Amino acid sequence: MEIRPYTPDLETSVRAFNERLRAGGEQKWCFPESHLPRLAMVNGRNIYQELFVAVHYGEVHGGYIVTHSRFALRNEIVSVACGPQLNLSEGLVNQLYSMVGVMQVQDILQRQPLSYALGIGGLQTGQAKLLTAMGWALFPVALLGRIISPSNFLANLRYSRHLPGIGFALDLLRGSRFGTLGIRLAQARMPVSIGSVCAERVSEFGQWADTIWEQCRTKYSLVGIRDRDTLNVLYPASDSRFIRLKISRSGDILGWVLMLDPKLSDHRYFGNMHVGSIVDCLATPENAYPIIACASRFLQDRGVDMIVSNQASEAWCRALSAAGFLKGPSNFILGLSPKLTGKLAPLERTRPGIHMNRGDGEGPTIL
Repeated sequence: MEIRPYTPDLETSVRAFNERLRAGGEQKWCFPESHLPRLAMVNGRNIYQELFVAVHYGEVHGGYIVTHSRFALRNEIVSVACGPQLNLSEGLVNQLYSMVGVMQVQDILQRQPLSYALGIGGLQTGQAKLLTAMGWALFPVALLGRIISPSNFLANLRYSRHLPGIGFALDLLRGSRFGTLGIRLAQARMPVSIGSVCAERVSEFGQWADTIWEQCRTKYSLVGIRDRDTLNVLYPASDSRFIRLKISRSGDILGWVLMLDPKLSDHRYFGNMHVGSIVDCLATPENAYPIIACASRFLQDRGVDMIVSNQASEAWCRALSAAGFLKGPSNFILGLSPKLTGKLAPLERTRPGIHMNRGDGEGPTIL
């Protein structure tokens, strides 16, 4: 078995690989049938992707995606890889290929020892167990949510309704209005003054984003480069789904936030809700709260039913909590490779300062 870059001549074999997965009962996952990555390698670009496939006698039996970028790790700029993303193996449907996933993790560590995985789907998934067995450090990235419309929330909470009796209880709470009262009370917070803070919606990130990055790069133990060039690649102006806010106080720029507010239809977790998502953000830790407060107010004015955000940083989790967000169960997992874990040792001291969110993972538009 050889793991090699995904080239155009292998696209037919990848299609056949996907067909075998479907025939074996795998309906959720498939590997990209184009060899072209979402983020192409361009000279001088900080962030880009590569696709690799596991090939045996000309047939593809697995593949993974890796996103290369640079991070400030304890204020040292280093190359770090996000991967293996979509660590897909024919071992899902054929035990003959059960070691392909292991080989692909070993392959990425040979190419880039400083790697992390983000997403994974929970600590009980096969991918999480594989990474743990190979010495990676894994922990959940906190999920926090603020419910704006309790009635719509209780009606559309799909991921809990499959549990015995939960659907009936949710309908009872919704119909009796006790659910609305309970949610309002749970989210109630003492008012926090943010002064004369204002939010400006912008179409792209300008030089001011470079200034914010320079202010923040030393404030976190691990944070991906978020200068204007990187941000405009991640969140291009051509994509109308992205909402970018520049937050200022008395003329001084405090930071920024990147949001989405899709109106979902038959979503597996959120049903038909209008969900606001705080995808990415950056400011110094002491300015996290004004950013979150402005983002929440903006999304509420757009009529969302609830707002959610995954944040690894303790400072940003505190800011969300202070703004009335409640912590929920998270299947969004951060895995750190052994070498990256060593660079952050002792992890119990540096983990609160890791600033990661959905902007660092497989795709900011995935809920």
